[in-house]
Amino acid sequence: MSSIPSIAGLTNKELFLFECKEPFQEKTLRDETTKNIRSIVFSPKGTYLAYRTDKKAEIIKCADWSVAASINGNIKEMFFSPLDTYFMVWEMFAMTKENPEGKANLHICKSDSGSVVGSFVQKHQTGWEPQWSSDEKLVALQIAGKVLIYEDGKLDRFTHQIQSEKLKSFSISPSPAPAYYFSVFNLGKSGQPSSWKIFKYPEFGQALVSRSSFQADKAAFHWNRRGTNIFTITQTDVDKTGGSYYGKQSLSHGDVKGNSGNMTFSKEGPIHAIAWNPNNWNEWVAVYGHAPAKATLFNAKCEPLFEFGTGAWNSIYYSPDGNYVILAGFGNIAAGQVSVWDARSPRRLGACAAPATTWLQWGPRAECFLTATTYPRLTTGNQYKIWHYTGALLHKRECQDKEQLLYLLWQPGTFPKSELSKPTVRGIEESTPKPTAAYRPPGARNKPSTFTFHEHEAPHKPGESGAAPSKAAIKQKEKREARKARKAEEKAQDPSPPRAAAAAAPRPAFVSTGDPDKDKKIKNINKKLADIEKLKQMKAAGKPLEINQKQKIETEAALLKEIEQLRL
Repeated sequence: MSSIPSIAGLTNKELFLFECKEPFQEKTLRDETTKNIRSIVFSPKGTYLAYRTDKKAEIIKCADWSVAASINGNIKEMFFSPLDTYFMVWEMFAMTKENPEGKANLHICKSDSGSVVGSFVQKHQTGWEPQWSSDEKLVALQIAGKVLIYEDGKLDRFTHQIQSEKLKSFSISPSPAPAYYFSVFNLGKSGQPSSWKIFKYPEFGQALVSRSSFQADKAAFHWNRRGTNIFTITQTDVDKTGGSYYGKQSLSHGDVKGNSGNMTFSKEGPIHAIAWNPNNWNEWVAVYGHAPAKATLFNAKCEPLFEFGTGAWNSIYYSPDGNYVILAGFGNIAAGQVSVWDARSPRRLGACAAPATTWLQWGPRAECFLTATTYPRLTTGNQYKIWHYTGALLHKRECQDKEQLLYLLWQPGTFPKSELSKPTVRGIEESTPKPTAAYRPPGARNKPSTFTFHEHEAPHKPGESGAAPSKAAIKQKEKREARKARKAEEKAQDPSPPRAAAAAAPRPAFVSTGDPDKDKKIKNINKKLADIEKLKQMKAAGKPLEINQKQKIETEAALLKEIEQLRL
């Protein structure tokens, strides 16, 4: 494997590769003679790259980009197991005259040879994927209200099962042997609540955690890296209260010690995203609330550690090493604002704007990330960009006429750091987000705006105020500054200290001349005289002045004379 990570891209014309280094030259891996390449996927360890067409899936070895195996079939979905050992493919389930009951359409193959080690019937495209433990000792499939569990790669007979009439989804924790945990979501029967539970394998008779809700039609599970803590987002298909376009959400948590509870946030609104730090099992980030959304760093006990403030965000992307985290807004947030933070001691490192982005992914060295506008999500403006982790744009490539960008993926793996790990690099163009005019529908143009401004909250630690100051606070601050100015003036006029300031020359009080233009000029001159007075106090106190400050003091006499002439 090369010491430099590769990026694989797929367009409607070719499958290409290029290394993450200048001059970013693309190399064709498969051209138009390989027709109808539909998608690509890297194995988790970066050993293989696979692509599928309407007739086959082909596995390529990344060491030399040669073919490792080819699997025939009209394959619609594919992925690799955690250690790259197995390759799963799924075809549409079909019943024919020859097979009136249908035939197996999920095949588990060996990645290095393509040989099939297990085949199953999975009728539905949603939830067809087998789930593996992180060490590949266990693999589980959800089939007809059951979770069937197989051990040690022996797929001819399952060893354990979890059964429920309304079993909707499940998840295996990433914890290493011998402690494996399963989370299971059961849809409630008529008049009964839905529930999610945690079980320790293979003791499925007694749940470690059980949480129930009458407002849950589906669930998404989020385990931390060690597999000891889990967050579950439950959601209804429809929010009957009308508070959300999607469905009513709730967030609950549990751990393998049996602790559990519900999570509430400090701002009302939807839960846009949550993500665990991949290198710190005790930290996670949530983006939540009505626009502008709020982002907060929590520990595993749901205690806030840092407030990122508010922004046009709905996505979270941790770098593979957990050192950096991106807060971004894509999809229905057209501006595509990207904010990069140092996750170790939270502070913002940089920002950029990537409008119309449909895909963002960190590089394996956590030095760069890429953004892409892909087809068919967006049919025009297909392109990709590579960014330094501080937000500097390093490379940009736009699709040509009739060219569509379908996929773009970093090769996973462990690679040595490069010069890009430095905090300062030279970008190819300005990448700082620029303010744009707010969109107004045609019917509202040329009419008074009814928009209500929302104050954006600045980053701060819990306990500190992150909100914008109120009018009363601003007024109090002005009073304090005025008192300080009066005290400084009195001190400067006191002759008792050795370096006391000389008595200030009297400045004419403002009296209206009856001419608005003259009054405006007099006020401006008085401001300049006030600045000169401060400089004179600094000089009397022994502070060194710059040349331009000394020259400003010398203009005092001319300014006083100008005021006298204006009052004539």
